[in-house]
Amino acid sequence: MNVSFDDLRLFTQTVLHGGISAAATANNMQRSKVSRRLQALEEQLGYELLIRTTRTIELTESGKHLYELIFQQFYHVEQSLLAMAESKQEFTGKVRIAIPSALMTSEIFKSIITEYSIEFPNVRIEIENHQESIDLKRQGFDLQVLPDAVTVTDDSYVQFSLIHYNSHLVAAPSYLDSHPPCETIGDLKSHRVFTNRYNADLLSKGTPIQLKTDDLTLMYELALKGQGIAFLPQTHSQKSLDSGELVLVLPDVQFPRLSLTLLYPSAKTLSKKTRALINLFRLKLQSDN
Repeated sequence: MNVSFDDLRLFTQTVLHGGISAAATANNMQRSKVSRRLQALEEQLGYELLIRTTRTIELTESGKHLYELIFQQFYHVEQSLLAMAESKQEFTGKVRIAIPSALMTSEIFKSIITEYSIEFPNVRIEIENHQESIDLKRQGFDLQVLPDAVTVTDDSYVQFSLIHYNSHLVAAPSYLDSHPPCETIGDLKSHRVFTNRYNADLLSKGTPIQLKTDDLTLMYELALKGQGIAFLPQTHSQKSLDSGELVLVLPDVQFPRLSLTLLYPSAKTLSKKTRALINLFRLKLQSDN
């Protein structure tokens, strides 16, 4: 069977980008040419791969089977070639990071990016806010950081824990002085509680949430202004606890620890610039484990 590997790659691109037009744009080709080459591939294989509709495409069972067989191989070959090219160019190009907004504003993350930028000034950095696990390969990200409470979309990704952290309830003394006592978890029902999507499940069912946000800084500032009780990672409020601006609420209650997980598609095809960034994350965060 004489099958074109270029056409096989174009087939995977069509599936990845969700349509013939999108694949044509991504590969700088005319839509009609992509369509003809896919049709020629189907003729060479002897079976239909795609069900074409007006705006999208669907895979036939044969198409699904072929895609599962060849996608990983093409992906690893392309990543290996990219890594080889980058090794010659040293640290150039771009790295893309997906990260929750809660971590994006933290001092430790800002220090990691600052240090990396100073060390490798020729590498372009793109940072996007993503709260859920994403398809790193399809969306073109080099790595993602997520709390371990989030389900990862692809079990083949490399995953390792960066740091474990505890959360606690904090409030301004002025707020506690002007509201009913809070001595048990059940007493939270009489208070304004601020939390984020990851911590919310650690509280008792039925706890009313006045504000649920991924912006930890907003929760922190509202607590400082005496607006309610914030459920925050310890590292985010420790300075204000030490200064007395905030105090612990229910200090004897121990909530389950959460972890931050770093994910990337494959260790075999990592570029130098991505590996350097991963090592910096591990150096800065795992040292506190």
